[in-house]
Amino acid sequence: MVFGIFNKVCLSQERVSMTQVLLNTDESVEDKHLADFFRCQGVRCFAAGGFFWCSVGLRLFTPVPLVQPIQLSTQDLRYMWNQNALFVHFPSEDIENSVPGYIFLVQDKNYDFGSIESGNRRHNIRRGLKHCTVENIPFQLLIENGAPLIQDTYHRQGRNYNDSVLERHRNYLRAAGSNPLFEAWGAFVSNELAAFKVSFTYRRTVQASMVFSRGDLLKHYPVNALLFVSTQMEIRRDHISCVSYGMCPVTGEPESLVNFKESMGFKKVLLRERLEINPLVRPAFRRPLSFVAKAIADPFCSRSEYARIVSGVINTLRGHTKHVGAGVT
Repeated sequence: MVFGIFNKVCLSQERVSMTQVLLNTDESVEDKHLADFFRCQGVRCFAAGGFFWCSVGLRLFTPVPLVQPIQLSTQDLRYMWNQNALFVHFPSEDIENSVPGYIFLVQDKNYDFGSIESGNRRHNIRRGLKHCTVENIPFQLLIENGAPLIQDTYHRQGRNYNDSVLERHRNYLRAAGSNPLFEAWGAFVSNELAAFKVSFTYRRTVQASMVFSRGDLLKHYPVNALLFVSTQMEIRRDHISCVSYGMCPVTGEPESLVNFKESMGFKKVLLRERLEINPLVRPAFRRPLSFVAKAIADPFCSRSEYARIVSGVINTLRGHTKHVGAGVT
């Protein structure tokens, strides 16, 4: 029943053409570039509430850039449901109907070793800089040589990796390579690509998009060197106000990753976060159906991004219930 309701809505909404999901007519050049990037990959996107929104999978939409709390009106949400959104996850100004959250930002124009409070991390960054060369790189290099790094990273994270995953990332890199908002950074050890990062610039914010690395070269600390140098170069640009490493996704992130970001000098800005659900699928996430859905999804989380999102949505809703007492699950 749970997935019957859910699939019925998904299938009916899938018939809507991507060309119908349009940004406002007054979209800026950046808006158009970002929309073109996502749409060429079949990713749904739209503008609402003064922000750009894109789907991270399963019609779960998050805002770009992730830098500040957002206030959405009933009219905004109605528009988003009409654009086929099933879930909307965002930093919120609503204290009563939200849960504790955070965003990682670098705003200090003088970001340097003095921004790194951990002595161990400073030591690792210096070791990385000793053994690695960090520079801007063409996307074609990643399309041709990025596969081992993507595969290694997926395996270390315990996530399912196959040919379709690799092709999805290659499509992403092809689209990024032809889009003026995107850039790639690489860390090299003896001319071998050890780690790479992709980011894009939008509304005076650099948004980190992906980081991958080779397991056999991690002993040279390429990720430390890569993030330190790229962040330093990005934040010092005149037209950039901050570098964002995003909000915790509904699927969660390991505490080790949170600690790593903080140790690299990325400020953990505390705020509230909110998850809204399309009224058409909300019944599938109420008790006791949510327990059934989570029991079905959890065993497949390592193999299916959709299962991870379903499980994450339910966990987030339970967090709302715990902190807000809304009783939505």
